[in-house]
This record gives sequence, structure tokens and C-alpha cells, in this order.
Amino acid sequence: MNRMQARTLPILMVSLSVLVVLSVANVTAQPAQRGLKIADKPVQKLPVSAKRYAIVIGVDQYADTQITTLGGASNDAKMLASALSQYAGFPSEQVTLLASDQPAERQPTRGNILRRLSNLAAVIPADGLLLVSFAGHGIERSGQAFLLPSDAQVSNDVDLLEQTAINVAQVKDRIKKIGVTQVLLILDACRNDPVGRANADNNLTAAYTRGFNFDVRNREVQAFATLYATEVGHRAYEYKEKKQGYFTWVLVEAMRGGAANEKGEVTLASLVRYLQERVPKRVLQDLGPGKDQKPFAVVEGYRADDLVISVRDPKVPFKPDDTNSSVSTGSAGSRDTGVEVKTADSGSTLEGTTWSGSSPESGEYTMKFLKDGKLEYIINVMQNGVTSPRTVKGTWRQSDKNVQIVIGNSYSVLNGTIDGGLMKGEGTNQEGTQWKWTMLKK
Repeated sequence: MNRMQARTLPILMVSLSVLVVLSVANVTAQPAQRGLKIADKPVQKLPVSAKRYAIVIGVDQYADTQITTLGGASNDAKMLASALSQYAGFPSEQVTLLASDQPAERQPTRGNILRRLSNLAAVIPADGLLLVSFAGHGIERSGQAFLLPSDAQVSNDVDLLEQTAINVAQVKDRIKKIGVTQVLLILDACRNDPVGRANADNNLTAAYTRGFNFDVRNREVQAFATLYATEVGHRAYEYKEKKQGYFTWVLVEAMRGGAANEKGEVTLASLVRYLQERVPKRVLQDLGPGKDQKPFAVVEGYRADDLVISVRDPKVPFKPDDTNSSVSTGSAGSRDTGVEVKTADSGSTLEGTTWSGSSPESGEYTMKFLKDGKLEYIINVMQNGVTSPRTVKGTWRQSDKNVQIVIGNSYSVLNGTIDGGLMKGEGTNQEGTQWKWTMLKK
């Protein structure tokens, strides 16, 4: 199959829904029947890192031979999952990757997808954030929207689709049962026709987008946003050279700093503007006249100009990078995310080093950065009048000079930068407390 095929579109950082494009901050609107609805008190910020959860799905391979194979959906999923941890403050262990090139327990089957959504009800707090992202095929039948997992059976029989595909109504029901108040959906699902006619269009329809509507006035979800890879009436394309979709490639570039303001902040509004500017230009440049793809967003309950999606160091100039992904293309072993982060150059890795710091609450502490991203956080604790060291397990991730430290069961998350023998940054915990921290290398 031609790897420049179009994508069957529609969900959103894991991903959001209403019937109209984001019309804030000069973002181009869809037709007049689409309209931006804003809650009485729109949300201006995302929950703290420890309360952010994501399910990122990429389906390239399908058991049903009628469904055409895709060439970049798994790469899209891995790239986005990595970006959420590196740039958007999602703890890596709270980003679940389901993709065609992953082990059996992380294959994007109907059962795995629905089970993972169901499991979140036990862990994600009501005041948290759920991001759901889907890259793969999607179809509409009898006015109903369906996502096609890897074991779907395509048919005009809606009853059969109900049993093997994922009706978007199921996704909405699962989210409502979770009870989370903030949701982001990323949908890159309308590519070429899913039943094998290689060059046939599978354009995004208005009926399909309606399937993703969450009316926040019902208050199941207080703030909801959806990013779509293309406009109604158009298809989404895959970036043949990069073996992924144009939409996700530009989305991650925006998150890592391409859409950042002078403070290094990437807001929801600037992210959408960046997508709407760069995706059509790149598609036209690579594929030629007549190939149109322009992403749009539907936002309800969020103040898009103020909502910060990701942050980069404003002191570091942004450099567009065609490779902008540090995603491993192989198996991720037992890690739930299936994502590997590129470490710093040899000699500058934290592995095997020990650092110390102090705080008014816990006094002096030590952190030991062990192999395989494991961490020991050692503090002095007084019990029965005796002070003795206590070790708390954690994890760490490093990309160049940036580091993320997770202590305990995601109780505390620290993000910072390394400058020689000095490491500093900011931390948050599950109570919402925020602080600045500094450590020196021993």
C-alpha cells in the first residue's frame, strides 16, 4: 500500500469534543454551524503532573485483510507518548502506549483499549486530566462513529461493528464512568478508505465529528477539547519520508517548542495555530496541488489562550528537527509506556551519580541515580526519638540537560535541568503543593 495514504481522522494531550473549531486567538473557524461554547468559568490550567494520565493508541496492522495497512500510526503513538513525558509534564508511568509494534499486552485490540480505559477509574482522581489519542482507521456507519482497533471486522452491518469495533459512544461512556473533569482527545483517524481501495478517499464527515461531542453543560466533563487532524470533507495524510502522519509530526514539533511564546510556554491556542499553519504547508509542499489537510480543534470549558500544554526552556533557541523524536522503534520490555527516552551524551548521564539537597520540611536528603532509570531518595526520619535514614524508591528520566524525577508512587514529581554539578527545578506533589529545589553533585 502507498505509505502516503490518508488517515481516517478524528480524536485529542491522549488525548476533546464539541461541534466547532477553536475560534480563539485568530484560529480559523469551521463553517457557521460550528460554534465555540465556553463554560461560565473556563479552566485556565491543567492539573498538576501527578494527576495527568494518558492512553495513546496507534494501529497499523489489522487482522481483517479487508482493512488496509497503515505505515505510521504506531510511530505516531510512540512519538506522542514520548513527547507527553518530555514536554507536557505527564509522568511516564502514567502514559499507556498501545500500538501494533508492542508486546501482546499492549496491542491495540478492542479488549485492551476498553480495559485500559476502564482501569483508569481506579487511579485517576476526579480533578485530574485524561488524554486519549488515537491514530489509525475510523469509519462512519448509519450515522455512528467507530474507531477500528487491530481486531476490528469491517462491515456495513452496524451490529457486527458494535461487537468488533469501538463505537465512540463507548468511549464517552467510559470517560463518564471515570468521572474525570478534564479531558483532551487527539484524533488522527481518517486516513484512506479502510476497506482496501488504496487511493479512495475517506474524508472526515460532520456526522463523525458529532460522535465525539461531550456537552459540558451536563457536567460529566467540565473542560473538554478535541484536536482533529483535518477538516470536515478532507482526508489526512501520512508523511512517507518519516513513516508517520503529518499531523502528529507537527504536533510534537509544536509541543517541544515550535509553538512556544517568549516564556517558553505552548498554549492550546498557539498549538492549534501552529498546526493550522504548518500541516497544510508541508502537505502541499510534499504532495502537490489538490492535497489539502488543515487540522482544527473543538474546545469547551478551556480558556485556550491561557491553558499551557507544554513548556520549554526559553533560554534555549528552538531548532526545527526533522528527527524530533527520541522514540524507540523496538520493544519496551515490561514498561507500560513502551517509550525510550534518549539519554544525554556519554559522560553526562546521571546514571551512577549521587546528589544532595535540603528543604525546610525534610531537611537534608540524598538522591542516588541507579541503572535502568531507578532512583533512591534517602531522608532522615525520627522515630521514638531516634533519627535514622529512610529510603524511598523512585524513577528518573533524562534527555540532554533535562531531568524528571518521580518519588514514591508518583507522590512527588520533580522537573529540572542540569548545569555541571548543579541541578535545580520545580516540584509538585499529589496535594498540589509546589516548590523549587536545588541539588549539588557529590
